[in-house]
Amino acid sequence: MSQTLTPVEAAKILKISTYTMYELIKRGEIPAQRIGRQLRVDPAVLDHYLHGTMSNYKTSKTIPSENQTQPSLCFIGSHDPVVELLFEFLKHNAIPIETSLSFKGSMDGLIALYNGEADITGIHLWDNDLRDYNISYVRHIIPNESVCIVNLVQREQGFIVASGNPLNLETWDDLTQVGVRFVNRQKGSGTRLRIDSFLQAKKISPDRIQGYAHEETTHSALACLIANGQADVGVGVKAAAKRLGLDFIPLFQERYDLVCLGKTAKTSIWNQLLNTLGSPGFIQAVNQQTGYDTSMTGKILINT
Repeated sequence: MSQTLTPVEAAKILKISTYTMYELIKRGEIPAQRIGRQLRVDPAVLDHYLHGTMSNYKTSKTIPSENQTQPSLCFIGSHDPVVELLFEFLKHNAIPIETSLSFKGSMDGLIALYNGEADITGIHLWDNDLRDYNISYVRHIIPNESVCIVNLVQREQGFIVASGNPLNLETWDDLTQVGVRFVNRQKGSGTRLRIDSFLQAKKISPDRIQGYAHEETTHSALACLIANGQADVGVGVKAAAKRLGLDFIPLFQERYDLVCLGKTAKTSIWNQLLNTLGSPGFIQAVNQQTGYDTSMTGKILINT
């Protein structure tokens, strides 16, 4: 079997930009195969493409079919325990779906979706000008593409602190107290964007916050650091705090949505996901968690 190429490597061979390469893959002009969470290109494809003989290339061997033995779904996006719960339900459906989860933040998730590295992403990106979540970011990062946006949950975010809140941390200004150890979320995550927005509004310089540069990629990891006494406070979802017996000071409620491209929205896998979101069993399971509102769960917000 010949060595496959990443889109970046293939772009260098064709002497085009990586952006153009992804566009060619998305339009189907250059076939690509997903291996795990990555796209790979057969070197033979490039030779046929350069010589205008693509009709001689058998795309069936490089493009996975929806009728493969077990359907699969790749998620790259923002972390939430309910995402993990949803994918557990999908893995145990009557027709099981093989799933791949990678938590990298909302912005990275949208970029991965645009680049064809993910089938679905999860985001919670607040637009301060429009006073709304997610839609403007999808339109900006994935322009001129058909997309489907469906709500997963609405959730509470706030300060996660040790049981009993021994340092009496209640406000953003409290983060600047000497000796208070903060743990942050990674750049590009929806939570990080809200944190920075609040600090800017309060005119609090990050330099005044001990631990601002310490980043974690999930709410669970952040809560574990606080439970272990390695940090005093961070911003995360209520469910992560309560799961570890920590205290929670609410700051804001937000909408967490799932996003896929239009071609994915036409598949049976996506229909299974929507059916699962609306199922009594899944709704009941989410409602057993703390800090979630399922009144919009399964509601399609955009379907273009």
